This record gives sequence, structure tokens and C-alpha cells, in this order.
Amino acid sequence: MIKRFYTYCLLIAVMSSVNTYAQTVGISDVVSIESKALSYENNKIKIAQYKEELLSLDALRKDKVQKLKGELSALYKERDDLIADMKVGAKCSQCGKYKSEFEKEGKSFEQHLGEVKGYAIPATTAELEATRKRFTEKIALKKVQIQNLEKGDNAVNRKLNDIGNLEKGNENLCKEITNHSKSYETNVFSEAKSKHDNWVNDLMGYATNILITDDNITIFKARIIRYEQEFQKESVAIKEQIKKENLEAQNEKKAKIVTNEQQIKEIQVEQANYLAPLEINLIKLKEQKNETEKELIKLAITESIKATLTASLNQIIVQITSLEKDILDYNTNVKNKITSLESENKKLTTEVFQLNTNLPKQQAQEIAKIKQIYDQKKLDASQSVSKSTTELANARKLYIEKAEFYKKQNQLYIEQVISESNRMLIAGQKISCPIWNEVRFKVMTNWNQVFPCVNKLTTMAKPYSYNVFNSYCPDKSSASYMAQYKNFVNGLDQEDKKAVKGNSNVFWFELITQ
Repeated sequence: MIKRFYTYCLLIAVMSSVNTYAQTVGISDVVSIESKALSYENNKIKIAQYKEELLSLDALRKDKVQKLKGELSALYKERDDLIADMKVGAKCSQCGKYKSEFEKEGKSFEQHLGEVKGYAIPATTAELEATRKRFTEKIALKKVQIQNLEKGDNAVNRKLNDIGNLEKGNENLCKEITNHSKSYETNVFSEAKSKHDNWVNDLMGYATNILITDDNITIFKARIIRYEQEFQKESVAIKEQIKKENLEAQNEKKAKIVTNEQQIKEIQVEQANYLAPLEINLIKLKEQKNETEKELIKLAITESIKATLTASLNQIIVQITSLEKDILDYNTNVKNKITSLESENKKLTTEVFQLNTNLPKQQAQEIAKIKQIYDQKKLDASQSVSKSTTELANARKLYIEKAEFYKKQNQLYIEQVISESNRMLIAGQKISCPIWNEVRFKVMTNWNQVFPCVNKLTTMAKPYSYNVFNSYCPDKSSASYMAQYKNFVNGLDQEDKKAVKGNSNVFWFELITQ
């Protein structure tokens, strides 16, 4: 039996060596169970051996009891025969031996007496009492020996005690084996959860890169649209602003033209008012001049009168010349003012026409300035979309590779747990001891619960449904491994955050970013 057990252990060792995964944290419990199972089986072998020995010892004990009982009966008979001899005088006077003693030796008492020339004599009362006392002690001792043997032989009792101790030891071993299997369950499941959490944390880093990169694509695409919308909006504003400024400039110039025209009219009115008395005076002076010239033509005037008229005529001519000069200078000045105002109005009219004609061109020139800026922004965003798309593909590839690695690691770990659990089960079944055997299923279940929590995010690229985190993923969205994504979202400006939120399920987004 021991040989078969060692063969089993060797087979388990060979099978375990095929598995490349390291032993679990519970391997000491497995080894302890196998060691205790071996001790249990060794104890069973000893118990069987002791029980076989016990049968021989018990038979020997019974033989001893029967022998002692025979000896006791012989003592009784010897006592009775001797007392009878002592009472009837069957004692040799020469040697002091009684008749019953010779009979025990197969000799004739009478023949002995003849040989030694003795005679039979009776025993004294003291000798009778001494003999009775001696036999009473012998009989009492023999009875004690019989009673002790009937109660149990020391060798038998020691063997029974050894069997009891071994059986009690096996009970304790069985309890310890069960406790070790429970300890294995607890420690291995704790180790499995720790491994799963570490693997999930690492995977979440890769999954977060997918989420962030996917969000970046969303953000940059939204920026392209937003830049175009901002460009259109700003273009409209620029057009309106330039149109407003253009109209203000036209109106200002038109107002100036009106003002200039009003000034021309005022100048003309002022000119008329100013020239009217001068022209009347000039007419009068010319009439006086004509009258004086007519008087000088007359023949019947004296020289003195002629000299007076000539002096008067010259004075009138001087006045007329002066007055005409004043009128001419004034008119020239007025003409210059009016000409200047009319030239300005002509220029202003041309400028108004140009403002009106050049309005679309001016608007286009100003829009062209911002268009270059927005075109560059859209180009940068478009290039970022391409870059992020490549990064997303790489992030997915890295995640898939890492996920496959951890799935294999988990499978190896489960196989190791199954191998170790089977070792405990086989060891327990061989000695009929109860073994805890749930951890393999717990480990599988835990992985099948936590892995989809991460994988769901990546397979959907963006969690658009309410069941992103299943019932086995409580508060996973607020777990530490989501901190990187939360920091990313919280670091976005309002427009980019709105783009991400608009492309996500609102419930999930608020859950993630709270």
C-alpha cells in the first residue's frame, strides 16, 4: 500500500512538472495533506498489524489464565491432600515429608517408610495452621494473577492503547487534512483574486489607452466640425462688421457731401448778400462816371469846371476800379471755396462708390486672413485624427496581445490549481477524509466576472450601453485603475468634454467622471 502511494506521488510530481506555471501559495497545504495522508495510511497499516498481534496476545493471555486456573486447582488439591495427610498422620518420621508429596512424585509412602525405617506421625496444630496459611497465600497470589490476566494482559493493554492512539491520531490527521484543504481554498482564492486584480489593473491601463485614443479621434473630428462652424460664424460676423463699417464710412462721406453742399449754398447766399450792395454802388459809380464823361464832352464848360469834372471822374474811376477789384477778389475767393468743396464732394462721391463697389472684396480679404488660420487648425486636427487612428489600432493590438497573455496565465494558474486540488482530492479519497473542492470553480468564476469588466470597454470601443459594468463589477468605474481615464476627461476643456460626452452614454459618462 505504501509502495502504491509513493508511486502515486511520483506520478503527480511528473504531471506537475509538465505544467510551466509556478506552484500556488497553497502548495504547502497540498504537501501537508499528502504527508498526513501517508501518515494516515501508515497508521492504518500499523493498526492492522497491531490487531493481528492483539489476537495472538489475547490467545496467549487466555492460555495463561487457563494455566493459572489449573495451577490454582492443583493448589487447592495439594492443600486439601496435604491437610488430610497431616490430620491422619501421614508424615515420615525420618524426612518429615507427607504422603501426598510422595504420591506427587509417583512414589509409595509405605515403601519409603520401609526404606528409611521410619513411621507415620501426625502433624501438630501449629504445623496445620502454618500449612493452611502458606497455601492461603499461594492461592490468593494465584487468584490475583488470574484476575489481573482476566482484566487484561499488560502487553494486550499496551497494544490496545497503541491502536487507540493511532485511531485517535488518524481522526486528528483527517481533521487536519480537511482544515488544510480549507486553508488551501482560502489562500489560493485570495491569491487568485490578487492576481486577477493585478492583471485587470494592467489590462485597464491598455484599455484606458484605447478609450483615450478613441476619445481623441472623437475630439479631433469634433474640432474639425467646430472649427468650420467657428469659421462660418466668424466669417458672418466679419462680413457684418465690415459691412457696418463700410456703411458708416459711406454715410460719413455722404454726410460730408451734404455738409459741403450746404456750405456751398451758404457761401452763395453770403456771396449774393455781400455783392448786392457793392454792385449797386458800382452801378451808381458807373452812372456817375458816365454823367461826368458826358459833362466833359460838352463845349461850353470852363477849364476850371473841366478840371473839377476830370478830378471827379478820376476819383470815380478809382472807386470803380477798387470796387470791381474787391468784387473780383471776393468772387475769386468764393469760387475757390466752392470749387474746393465741389472737388471734395466729387472725391467723396467717388469714395462712396468705391466703398460700395469694394465691399465684397474687402469682406473676402478679411475672411481670407482667418480662413488661413482655421484651415491650419482643421489640417492639424485632421492629421491628429489620422495619428490617433493609427494609435488606436496599435492600442487595440497591444491590448489583445496582453489580454491573450493574461488569459493564458490564468489558464495555467487554473490548471495548477486543478492539479493541486486533484492531489488533495486523491489523497483524501484514499483515506475517506472530506476535502474542500470549490476553489477551482471560484477562481474560474472570479476571472469570468472581472475580465469582461475590462474587455467590454475595449470590444465596444466606447460603452454605449448601461450594462458596461455587470453586477460583478460594483464601482469599477470609480476604481483606482480608472483614475488615468478620469484625469484625461477632467483635463479636457468644455468643448472637447462636450464632444466626448455627446459620443458616450450620458449615464456612463457621468458615472466615470464623478
